Amino acid sequence: VVLHKAGPLDGVERDEVQMHCELGARLLSRAGLEDIASWVLAHHERPDGLGYPGRLTTAEIPLEARILAVADAYAAMVADRVYQAGIGPDEARAELAAGAGTQFDEVVVEAFTRVLDRSELAMQPA
Repeated sequence: VVLHKAGPLDGVERDEVQMHCELGARLLSRAGLEDIASWVLAHHERPDGLGYPGRLTTAEIPLEARILAVADAYAAMVADRVYQAGIGPDEARAELAAGAGTQFDEVVVEAFTRVLDRSELAMQPA
Protein backbone atom coordinates (compact mmCIF):
# COMPACT_ATOMS: atom_id res chain seq x y z
CA VAL A 1 0.00 0.00 0.00
CA VAL A 2 2.82 2.41 0.88
CA LEU A 3 4.41 1.99 -2.56
CA HIS A 4 1.20 3.19 -4.23
CA LYS A 5 0.64 6.19 -1.94
CA ALA A 6 0.19 9.37 -3.97
CA GLY A 7 1.52 11.80 -1.34
CA PRO A 8 4.60 12.06 0.86
CA LEU A 9 5.32 9.29 3.35
CA ASP A 10 5.04 9.87 7.09
CA GLY A 11 7.77 8.66 9.48
CA VAL A 12 6.27 5.22 10.05
CA GLU A 13 5.77 4.68 6.31
CA ARG A 14 9.34 5.81 5.59
CA ASP A 15 10.67 3.35 8.18
CA GLU A 16 8.59 0.60 6.56
CA VAL A 17 10.02 1.36 3.11
CA GLN A 18 13.58 1.52 4.45
CA MET A 19 13.19 -2.00 5.84
CA HIS A 20 13.27 -3.40 2.31
CA CYS A 21 17.07 -3.56 2.46
CA GLU A 22 17.03 -5.77 5.54
CA LEU A 23 14.13 -7.91 4.32
CA GLY A 24 15.76 -8.49 0.94
CA ALA A 25 19.08 -9.35 2.59
CA ARG A 26 17.38 -11.83 4.91
CA LEU A 27 15.63 -13.57 2.03
CA LEU A 28 18.86 -13.86 0.05
CA SER A 29 20.77 -15.17 3.09
CA ARG A 30 18.17 -17.88 3.62
CA ALA A 31 18.67 -18.87 -0.01
CA GLY A 32 22.43 -19.26 0.60
CA LEU A 33 23.33 -16.03 -1.22
CA GLU A 34 25.10 -14.24 1.64
CA ASP A 35 27.44 -12.26 -0.61
CA ILE A 36 24.55 -10.82 -2.61
CA ALA A 37 22.60 -10.30 0.63
CA SER A 38 25.33 -7.96 1.89
CA TRP A 39 25.09 -5.92 -1.31
CA VAL A 40 21.32 -5.59 -1.05
CA LEU A 41 21.57 -4.67 2.63
CA ALA A 42 23.98 -1.82 1.83
CA HIS A 43 22.51 -0.47 -1.43
CA HIS A 44 21.00 2.59 0.29
CA GLU A 45 24.16 3.46 2.18
CA ARG A 46 25.88 6.67 1.09
CA PRO A 47 29.54 7.72 0.87
CA ASP A 48 28.78 10.64 3.23
CA GLY A 49 27.42 8.29 5.92
CA LEU A 50 23.83 9.55 5.72
CA GLY A 51 22.35 6.38 4.22
CA TYR A 52 20.59 3.44 5.80
CA PRO A 53 20.38 1.01 7.50
CA GLY A 54 23.91 1.23 8.96
CA ARG A 55 25.09 4.78 8.13
CA LEU A 56 28.20 3.34 6.49
CA THR A 57 30.74 5.45 4.63
CA THR A 58 32.49 4.71 1.31
CA ALA A 59 35.19 2.33 2.54
CA GLU A 60 32.61 0.29 4.48
CA ILE A 61 30.15 -0.08 1.59
CA PRO A 62 30.79 -3.04 -0.73
CA LEU A 63 31.56 -1.92 -4.29
CA GLU A 64 28.67 -4.06 -5.55
CA ALA A 65 26.27 -2.17 -3.25
CA ARG A 66 27.61 1.16 -4.56
CA ILE A 67 26.95 -0.06 -8.12
CA LEU A 68 23.44 -1.21 -7.18
CA ALA A 69 22.77 2.19 -5.59
CA VAL A 70 23.55 4.08 -8.80
CA ALA A 71 21.68 1.69 -11.08
CA ASP A 72 18.67 1.58 -8.74
CA ALA A 73 18.53 5.37 -8.44
CA TYR A 74 18.75 5.86 -12.20
CA ALA A 75 16.02 3.29 -12.83
CA ALA A 76 13.80 4.88 -10.19
CA MET A 77 14.29 8.36 -11.64
CA VAL A 78 13.44 7.48 -15.24
CA ALA A 79 10.46 5.25 -14.37
CA ASP A 80 6.92 6.54 -14.05
CA ARG A 81 5.55 6.16 -10.52
CA VAL A 82 2.05 6.48 -9.09
CA TYR A 83 3.09 9.70 -7.39
CA GLN A 84 5.15 11.23 -10.24
CA ALA A 85 6.21 10.83 -13.83
CA GLY A 86 9.74 9.70 -14.55
CA ILE A 87 12.33 12.25 -15.60
CA GLY A 88 14.36 12.04 -18.79
CA PRO A 89 17.73 10.31 -19.04
CA ASP A 90 19.64 13.61 -19.20
CA GLU A 91 17.97 14.86 -16.02
CA ALA A 92 18.65 11.55 -14.29
CA ARG A 93 22.31 11.77 -15.28
CA ALA A 94 22.45 15.31 -13.88
CA GLU A 95 20.94 14.08 -10.59
CA LEU A 96 23.51 11.30 -10.35
CA ALA A 97 26.31 13.80 -11.06
CA ALA A 98 24.95 16.18 -8.42
CA GLY A 99 24.95 13.38 -5.85
CA ALA A 100 28.39 12.02 -6.78
CA GLY A 101 30.65 11.97 -3.73
CA THR A 102 27.83 12.43 -1.21
CA GLN A 103 24.85 10.24 -2.09
CA PHE A 104 26.64 8.11 -4.70
CA ASP A 105 30.17 6.85 -5.22
CA GLU A 106 31.67 9.25 -7.74
CA VAL A 107 33.78 6.62 -9.51
CA VAL A 108 30.67 4.44 -9.98
CA VAL A 109 28.68 7.41 -11.31
CA GLU A 110 31.44 8.13 -13.84
CA ALA A 111 31.59 4.49 -14.95
CA PHE A 112 27.78 4.23 -15.16
CA THR A 113 27.65 7.37 -17.29
CA ARG A 114 30.30 5.97 -19.65
CA VAL A 115 28.27 2.76 -20.03
CA LEU A 116 25.14 4.81 -20.78
CA ASP A 117 27.09 6.79 -23.39
CA ARG A 118 28.23 3.58 -25.10
CA SER A 119 24.76 2.04 -25.04
CA GLU A 120 23.23 5.20 -26.51
CA LEU A 121 25.81 5.21 -29.31
CA ALA A 122 25.06 1.57 -30.04
CA MET A 123 21.35 2.34 -30.33
CA GLN A 124 21.77 5.20 -32.83
CA PRO A 125 20.98 4.41 -36.48
CA ALA A 126 24.03 4.13 -38.74
